[in-house]
Amino acid sequence: MTNLVLFVLLLAWGFLLYFGLHFVEQEDPYIGENMAIFLVYVIWGAGYFMQLKQPTVKRAVVVLLISLGMQVLLFYSLYYVVTFFEWIFE
Repeated sequence: MTNLVLFVLLLAWGFLLYFGLHFVEQEDPYIGENMAIFLVYVIWGAGYFMQLKQPTVKRAVVVLLISLGMQVLLFYSLYYVVTFFEWIFE
């Protein structure tokens, strides 16, 4: 149930991020921004997959907390993540 709620919240967050990109025109393509939005779902998917592979509930909760921690770090450092992706892919 927690993963479903988290997925819905991440869908809303990703929609707001993607929707917000269309209010600011820029000359460069949005490769870094789109990769950062995609990374939100990659982290969730990897965390969910690893939770399914854990034999006990305690270990699954630990994986969930680590995944949530990674999402929080991504949200607070989103500017640097986008800049990094732009540096690599553009």
